[in-house]
Amino acid sequence: MIGGAYIATDRVPEMTTLPGTPSGSARQCEPSEQAAHHDLRRSERVHSELALGRRKLRTVFGNSAPRTLKAGEILGTASDSDGEIYHLRTGWACQFSALANGCRAIVDVYLPGDVIGLDTLLRTRPLENVLTLTSAAVETIPAPDALIELMAGRPTALFVTWLLSERQRRADRLLAAISGLDARGRIALMVLDFYARLRRQKMIMGSTFSLPLTQAQIGHYLGLTMVHINRVLRSLRDERIVTVEKHCVTILDLDRLTSLAQNAERGSGNMGIGESRLDEAAD
Repeated sequence: MIGGAYIATDRVPEMTTLPGTPSGSARQCEPSEQAAHHDLRRSERVHSELALGRRKLRTVFGNSAPRTLKAGEILGTASDSDGEIYHLRTGWACQFSALANGCRAIVDVYLPGDVIGLDTLLRTRPLENVLTLTSAAVETIPAPDALIELMAGRPTALFVTWLLSERQRRADRLLAAISGLDARGRIALMVLDFYARLRRQKMIMGSTFSLPLTQAQIGHYLGLTMVHINRVLRSLRDERIVTVEKHCVTILDLDRLTSLAQNAERGSGNMGIGESRLDEAAD
Protein backbone atom coordinates (compact mmCIF):
# COMPACT_ATOMS: atom_id res chain seq x y z
CA MET A 1 0.00 0.00 0.00
CA ILE A 2 1.36 3.43 -0.94
CA GLY A 3 1.31 6.10 1.78
CA GLY A 4 -1.19 6.25 4.62
CA ALA A 5 -4.61 7.67 5.30
CA TYR A 6 -5.19 11.21 6.46
CA ILE A 7 -7.65 11.86 9.32
CA ALA A 8 -8.89 15.42 9.72
CA THR A 9 -11.35 16.87 12.27
CA ASP A 10 -12.64 20.35 12.98
CA ARG A 11 -10.34 20.76 15.96
CA VAL A 12 -7.16 18.84 15.17
CA PRO A 13 -4.94 20.19 12.37
CA GLU A 14 -3.95 17.70 9.68
CA MET A 15 -0.68 15.98 10.54
CA THR A 16 1.61 13.74 8.57
CA THR A 17 5.11 12.30 8.65
CA LEU A 18 7.04 13.69 5.71
CA PRO A 19 9.54 11.65 3.69
CA GLY A 20 12.86 11.80 5.52
CA THR A 21 11.29 12.71 8.90
CA PRO A 22 12.44 10.38 11.71
CA SER A 23 9.86 7.80 12.75
CA GLY A 24 7.64 8.98 15.56
CA SER A 25 8.09 12.67 14.83
CA ALA A 26 5.30 14.59 13.17
CA ARG A 27 4.61 18.23 12.49
CA GLN A 28 1.87 20.26 10.95
CA CYS A 29 2.09 20.43 7.16
CA GLU A 30 1.78 23.63 5.26
CA PRO A 31 -0.80 23.52 2.44
CA SER A 32 1.98 23.47 -0.17
CA GLU A 33 3.63 20.51 1.56
CA GLN A 34 0.33 18.66 1.75
CA ALA A 35 -0.19 19.22 -1.98
CA ALA A 36 3.35 18.04 -2.78
CA HIS A 37 2.90 14.92 -0.64
CA HIS A 38 -0.45 14.20 -2.30
CA ASP A 39 1.13 14.59 -5.77
CA LEU A 40 3.94 12.23 -4.78
CA ARG A 41 1.49 9.58 -3.58
CA ARG A 42 -0.58 9.94 -6.74
CA SER A 43 2.53 9.68 -8.94
CA GLU A 44 3.66 6.53 -7.15
CA ARG A 45 0.19 5.01 -7.48
CA VAL A 46 0.08 5.72 -11.22
CA HIS A 47 3.61 4.37 -11.63
CA SER A 48 2.64 1.19 -9.80
CA GLU A 49 -0.45 0.70 -11.96
CA LEU A 50 1.55 1.27 -15.16
CA ALA A 51 4.06 -1.38 -14.12
CA LEU A 52 1.24 -3.80 -13.29
CA GLY A 53 -0.40 -3.10 -16.65
CA ARG A 54 2.82 -3.84 -18.46
CA ARG A 55 3.24 -7.18 -16.69
CA LYS A 56 -0.36 -8.15 -17.50
CA LEU A 57 0.11 -7.25 -21.15
CA ARG A 58 3.30 -9.32 -21.31
CA THR A 59 1.37 -12.27 -19.87
CA VAL A 60 -1.37 -11.96 -22.49
CA PHE A 61 1.18 -11.83 -25.31
CA GLY A 62 3.11 -14.72 -23.77
CA ASN A 63 0.09 -16.98 -24.14
CA SER A 64 0.48 -16.92 -27.94
CA ALA A 65 3.00 -18.94 -29.92
CA PRO A 66 5.75 -16.73 -31.39
CA ARG A 67 5.59 -16.29 -35.15
CA THR A 68 8.70 -15.80 -37.30
CA LEU A 69 8.63 -13.26 -40.13
CA LYS A 70 11.13 -12.60 -42.88
CA ALA A 71 12.64 -9.20 -43.60
CA GLY A 72 10.47 -7.22 -45.99
CA GLU A 73 7.12 -8.71 -44.96
CA ILE A 74 4.07 -6.51 -44.55
CA LEU A 75 2.85 -7.23 -41.05
CA GLY A 76 -0.86 -6.99 -41.80
CA THR A 77 -0.64 -9.78 -44.38
CA ALA A 78 1.54 -12.06 -42.28
CA SER A 79 -1.54 -14.04 -41.20
CA ASP A 80 -5.06 -14.74 -42.32
CA SER A 81 -6.58 -13.05 -39.27
CA ASP A 82 -7.49 -9.39 -39.35
CA GLY A 83 -6.74 -6.63 -36.88
CA GLU A 84 -4.16 -8.35 -34.70
CA ILE A 85 -1.97 -6.57 -32.17
CA TYR A 86 1.71 -7.50 -32.19
CA HIS A 87 4.50 -7.61 -29.64
CA LEU A 88 7.84 -7.42 -31.43
CA ARG A 89 10.00 -9.87 -29.50
CA THR A 90 12.98 -9.62 -31.83
CA GLY A 91 13.80 -7.68 -34.96
CA TRP A 92 12.99 -4.21 -36.31
CA ALA A 93 10.01 -2.92 -38.25
CA CYS A 94 8.77 0.40 -39.58
CA GLN A 95 5.46 2.08 -40.31
CA PHE A 96 5.24 3.97 -43.58
CA SER A 97 2.90 6.18 -45.53
CA ALA A 98 2.66 5.54 -49.28
CA LEU A 99 2.86 8.82 -51.19
CA ALA A 100 1.26 9.65 -54.51
CA ASN A 101 4.66 9.74 -56.24
CA GLY A 102 5.34 6.13 -55.27
CA CYS A 103 7.74 6.89 -52.40
CA ARG A 104 7.32 5.57 -48.89
CA ALA A 105 7.75 8.05 -46.06
CA ILE A 106 8.69 6.20 -42.86
CA VAL A 107 6.71 7.66 -39.97
CA ASP A 108 7.83 5.38 -37.14
CA VAL A 109 10.45 2.73 -36.43
CA TYR A 110 9.67 -0.19 -34.10
CA LEU A 111 12.38 -1.84 -32.02
CA PRO A 112 12.42 -5.11 -30.08
CA GLY A 113 9.90 -4.92 -27.24
CA ASP A 114 7.53 -2.50 -28.97
CA VAL A 115 3.79 -3.14 -29.34
CA ILE A 116 2.36 -2.63 -32.83
CA GLY A 117 -1.24 -2.20 -33.94
CA LEU A 118 -2.91 -0.65 -30.90
CA ASP A 119 -4.43 2.07 -33.06
CA THR A 120 -6.14 -0.52 -35.26
CA LEU A 121 -8.63 -0.88 -32.41
CA LEU A 122 -9.62 2.72 -33.11
CA ARG A 123 -9.46 2.25 -36.91
CA THR A 124 -7.07 5.20 -37.23
CA ARG A 125 -4.23 3.55 -39.18
CA PRO A 126 -4.13 0.34 -41.28
CA LEU A 127 -1.70 -2.31 -40.14
CA GLU A 128 -0.87 -3.06 -43.79
CA ASN A 129 1.59 -0.15 -43.62
CA VAL A 130 3.96 -1.90 -41.21
CA LEU A 131 7.03 -3.48 -42.81
CA THR A 132 9.62 -5.72 -41.16
CA LEU A 133 13.13 -4.34 -41.62
CA THR A 134 14.80 -7.54 -40.41
CA SER A 135 13.70 -11.07 -39.68
CA ALA A 136 11.47 -10.83 -36.64
CA ALA A 137 9.64 -12.87 -34.03
CA VAL A 138 6.24 -11.59 -32.93
CA GLU A 139 3.58 -12.53 -30.41
CA THR A 140 -0.01 -11.66 -31.24
CA ILE A 141 -3.38 -10.94 -29.69
CA PRO A 142 -6.51 -11.19 -31.88
CA ALA A 143 -8.24 -7.82 -31.89
CA PRO A 144 -11.61 -8.87 -30.38
CA ASP A 145 -9.92 -10.54 -27.44
CA ALA A 146 -7.42 -7.70 -27.19
CA LEU A 147 -10.13 -5.11 -26.74
CA ILE A 148 -11.44 -6.99 -23.72
CA GLU A 149 -8.07 -7.93 -22.25
CA LEU A 150 -6.44 -4.54 -22.75
CA MET A 151 -9.20 -2.18 -21.72
CA ALA A 152 -11.27 -4.02 -19.10
CA GLY A 153 -8.76 -3.53 -16.29
CA ARG A 154 -7.54 -0.11 -15.19
CA PRO A 155 -3.77 -0.92 -15.02
CA THR A 156 -3.70 -2.43 -18.51
CA ALA A 157 -5.84 0.34 -19.96
CA LEU A 158 -3.52 2.90 -18.37
CA PHE A 159 -0.46 1.19 -19.82
CA VAL A 160 -2.03 1.02 -23.29
CA THR A 161 -2.71 4.76 -23.04
CA TRP A 162 0.94 5.28 -22.06
CA LEU A 163 2.12 3.25 -25.06
CA LEU A 164 0.00 5.33 -27.42
CA SER A 165 1.28 8.55 -25.85
CA GLU A 166 4.89 7.40 -26.24
CA ARG A 167 4.35 6.75 -29.93
CA GLN A 168 2.82 10.21 -30.25
CA ARG A 169 5.88 11.69 -28.55
CA ARG A 170 8.11 9.96 -31.10
CA ALA A 171 6.00 11.41 -33.89
CA ASP A 172 6.24 14.88 -32.30
CA ARG A 173 10.02 14.61 -32.01
CA LEU A 174 10.35 13.51 -35.62
CA LEU A 175 8.17 16.38 -36.82
CA ALA A 176 10.14 18.87 -34.70
CA ALA A 177 13.42 17.53 -36.08
CA ILE A 178 12.32 17.70 -39.72
CA SER A 179 10.85 21.18 -39.20
CA GLY A 180 13.62 22.76 -37.12
CA LEU A 181 16.89 20.85 -37.40
CA ASP A 182 19.49 20.55 -40.11
CA ALA A 183 20.66 17.17 -41.37
CA ARG A 184 23.24 16.76 -38.60
CA GLY A 185 20.65 17.41 -35.94
CA ARG A 186 18.12 15.03 -37.48
CA ILE A 187 20.63 12.18 -37.69
CA ALA A 188 21.81 12.86 -34.14
CA LEU A 189 18.24 12.76 -32.84
CA MET A 190 17.57 9.47 -34.64
CA VAL A 191 20.72 7.83 -33.28
CA LEU A 192 20.00 9.01 -29.73
CA ASP A 193 16.40 7.81 -29.91
CA PHE A 194 17.38 4.31 -31.01
CA TYR A 195 20.24 4.25 -28.49
CA ALA A 196 17.99 5.23 -25.55
CA ARG A 197 15.21 2.82 -26.47
CA LEU A 198 17.59 -0.13 -26.92
CA ARG A 199 19.24 0.60 -23.58
CA ARG A 200 15.88 0.74 -21.80
CA GLN A 201 15.09 -2.70 -23.20
CA LYS A 202 18.55 -3.87 -22.07
CA MET A 203 19.35 -4.83 -25.66
CA ILE A 204 22.73 -3.06 -25.50
CA MET A 205 25.17 -2.23 -22.72
CA GLY A 206 27.81 -0.08 -24.42
CA SER A 207 27.74 2.62 -27.08
CA THR A 208 27.49 0.34 -30.13
CA PHE A 209 24.35 -1.10 -31.71
CA SER A 210 23.14 -2.51 -35.01
CA LEU A 211 21.12 -0.24 -37.30
CA PRO A 212 19.30 -2.26 -39.98
CA LEU A 213 18.04 0.79 -41.90
CA THR A 214 19.68 1.52 -45.24
CA GLN A 215 20.68 5.07 -46.15
CA ALA A 216 17.65 5.22 -48.42
CA GLN A 217 15.38 4.24 -45.51
CA ILE A 218 17.06 6.78 -43.23
CA GLY A 219 16.30 9.35 -45.91
CA HIS A 220 12.65 8.31 -46.01
CA TYR A 221 12.54 8.62 -42.22
CA LEU A 222 14.28 11.99 -41.86
CA GLY A 223 13.34 13.66 -45.14
CA LEU A 224 16.89 13.73 -46.53
CA THR A 225 18.55 12.60 -49.73
CA MET A 226 21.06 9.77 -49.75
CA VAL A 227 23.80 12.14 -50.94
CA HIS A 228 23.15 14.46 -48.00
CA ILE A 229 23.07 11.58 -45.52
CA ASN A 230 26.33 10.16 -46.80
CA ARG A 231 28.02 13.56 -46.54
CA VAL A 232 26.77 14.15 -42.99
CA LEU A 233 27.73 10.68 -41.78
CA ARG A 234 31.22 11.20 -43.16
CA SER A 235 31.56 14.54 -41.36
CA LEU A 236 30.30 13.06 -38.06
CA ARG A 237 32.83 10.25 -38.41
CA ASP A 238 35.70 12.64 -39.19
CA GLU A 239 34.77 14.76 -36.14
CA ARG A 240 34.73 11.59 -34.03
CA ILE A 241 31.15 12.09 -32.86
CA VAL A 242 29.53 8.92 -34.23
CA THR A 243 30.31 6.34 -36.88
CA VAL A 244 27.74 4.46 -38.95
CA GLU A 245 29.39 1.76 -41.03
CA LYS A 246 27.96 -1.48 -42.37
CA HIS A 247 24.78 -1.11 -40.27
CA CYS A 248 26.82 -0.68 -37.09
CA VAL A 249 26.52 2.52 -35.05
CA THR A 250 29.23 3.50 -32.57
CA ILE A 251 28.74 6.63 -30.48
CA LEU A 252 32.14 8.21 -29.89
CA ASP A 253 31.11 11.44 -28.16
CA LEU A 254 27.71 11.26 -26.49
CA ASP A 255 27.80 14.86 -25.23
CA ARG A 256 28.46 16.37 -28.63
CA LEU A 257 25.90 14.11 -30.25
CA THR A 258 23.33 15.20 -27.68
CA SER A 259 24.10 18.87 -28.26
CA LEU A 260 23.28 18.45 -31.96
CA ALA A 261 19.80 17.16 -31.09
CA GLN A 262 18.98 19.18 -27.99
CA ASN A 263 16.85 21.80 -29.76
CA ALA A 264 14.33 19.23 -31.00
CA GLU A 265 14.51 17.46 -27.64
CA ARG A 266 13.53 20.66 -25.83
CA GLY A 267 10.69 21.28 -28.22
CA SER A 268 8.97 17.92 -27.75
CA GLY A 269 9.95 16.81 -24.26
CA ASN A 270 13.05 15.12 -22.86
CA MET A 271 13.63 11.62 -24.14
CA GLY A 272 13.48 8.87 -21.58
CA ILE A 273 12.10 10.79 -18.58
CA GLY A 274 9.74 8.49 -16.70
CA GLU A 275 10.30 5.60 -19.09
CA SER A 276 13.33 4.13 -17.30
CA ARG A 277 11.46 4.08 -13.97
CA LEU A 278 8.59 2.22 -15.58
CA ASP A 279 10.85 -0.33 -17.26
CA GLU A 280 12.73 -0.96 -14.02
CA ALA A 281 9.52 -1.45 -12.06
CA ALA A 282 8.01 -3.77 -14.64
CA ASP A 283 11.03 -6.04 -15.01
